[in-house]
Amino acid sequence: MKDFLLRKFEIEHYALQSLIRSLEAQEEDVPEFSIKCICHIINVHHRWNCQLNQTKPESNDWDVFPLHFLERLNRQNFIETNDYLEKQDLGRQFQNESSPIESLTQTATDILFHLLQHAAYHRGQIILNLKSQGLKFPVNGFVQLED
Repeated sequence: MKDFLLRKFEIEHYALQSLIRSLEAQEEDVPEFSIKCICHIINVHHRWNCQLNQTKPESNDWDVFPLHFLERLNRQNFIETNDYLEKQDLGRQFQNESSPIESLTQTATDILFHLLQHAAYHRGQIILNLKSQGLKFPVNGFVQLED
């Protein structure tokens, strides 16, 4: 499972870096929704990394940052996640206090898989938003990126 997740996070990192560069290149025309969503992806990843590492997060889910900060923040998330994958027990269990289901317990693997799904979902929203505005966007599917 570790190798699977390492590869998927590598692809996710590349996809987000490509999307961030695309947004920066056309920053004047990018809808606010797309900026909020890309920041949200990065913030949520950071917050889950903090949960896994039992540290205090530095941002909230919907904080918005200037686009030129996002590549660095995304790279930091990627490094922290890879470090966790390399050194920690993926079967470790965590209580999810934000779940509507009382005392939901999740493994680190569950959390990391959720992060991948969460990012893919919002990347899709961003791509649709950019496309509807006639803006450019990079290829973003796992199958296309894995080649």
